[in-house]
Amino acid sequence: MKMMPKWRQPSDHKRSICAGEALQQRKFSSPLDAAMGTRRSLTCRCGPAKPAGISRFVIPHAAAALFLGCAAASFGWAAERVNVATQSRGLRELPVVVALRAGFFRSEGLEVEKIYVHSDVAAKALGTGEVAFNLGWNAPLRAAISGAPLKLIAVLVGRPLHQLLARPEIRSGKDLKGKTLGVDEFFSETDFLTGVALRFLGVEPGRDVKWVEVGSGMLRLDALKAGEIHATLTDLPAALAFEREPLRRLLSVGDVLDLPVFGVAVSAAKLEKDRDQVRKFVRAVLRGARFVKRNRADTVRVIQHHLKLTPGEASGAYDSAVRHFTEDGLVSDRAIALAVRRARDHPAPPKDFALDRIFDWSVAREIGAERRKLPFWLRRYDP
Repeated sequence: MKMMPKWRQPSDHKRSICAGEALQQRKFSSPLDAAMGTRRSLTCRCGPAKPAGISRFVIPHAAAALFLGCAAASFGWAAERVNVATQSRGLRELPVVVALRAGFFRSEGLEVEKIYVHSDVAAKALGTGEVAFNLGWNAPLRAAISGAPLKLIAVLVGRPLHQLLARPEIRSGKDLKGKTLGVDEFFSETDFLTGVALRFLGVEPGRDVKWVEVGSGMLRLDALKAGEIHATLTDLPAALAFEREPLRRLLSVGDVLDLPVFGVAVSAAKLEKDRDQVRKFVRAVLRGARFVKRNRADTVRVIQHHLKLTPGEASGAYDSAVRHFTEDGLVSDRAIALAVRRARDHPAPPKDFALDRIFDWSVAREIGAERRKLPFWLRRYDP
């Protein structure tokens, strides 16, 4: 057997480079795996691994963001700690969950901690500065209309994710006449959306059907299975989980109603004095929202883990909800007008009421303008 001449054998230095190149050729099954795997490979002298299906021009951009996060930890640069209040674990907060898991907040130099509290408590904590951001919609909107110095700055879910479920013998709206519907409590969001769904189906609430307070979503679904009520409105994951039961989905409210249900709120003082941090937070959340809309397989896995659903239920939740998430944090003026009209049914607005006291879309628009300046190939591959 012929031996390779010694002068042609690679040196130790070249062997290390070849090993690095082999590491660089690793393939990733998905963009989310790539985002996390790229960070692990930053120690290779040949540079970060190249994810499958992603242009080589994107790698320096993604690697730079991850490198800055690693460098900050190495050199003692402290990340900004941010407390974020949200009401409950659910599908609506998916862009935030993805941003946390994919490291989008970390790449902005933020260490985010979610705190689950009641929506009204969250709105008050936002006003006092106990939390930096509030993830929600109705509570901060009502507080702002009442005069609290709060601002809604981005919309993450532009349409309701609720489903109208009914007993198996209820096949259409006309079958609901004379029946009993359950809501959590009167004048709630569920109560309002149930009325919208019924009117779309040709049923007049209070005249054609009986209205009863039942309680939480699980209590309403138990009452529905037991035959104590004939229909109720519930969120999408619960509706999908109960599809194994002999129940019927009559309507997806988001298909007929253009109404924001989830977004980002801050205090007016924070928006004025700490605008840079607000931009970082919103930019990371919108990256998460774009990731949700463009990466089905990864997002389905996140839904499955976050909400403890089966793979089939998680896939169904994604397919039903993905079109209702925004990519840029903005919705139509018509949707905002409906949201304000809905919220004004409760508190009496002050005499100097004006929309610019409640909404400020400047941060979302600035981020959108920055993104439009990027090359098209970078906008396509990097969320």
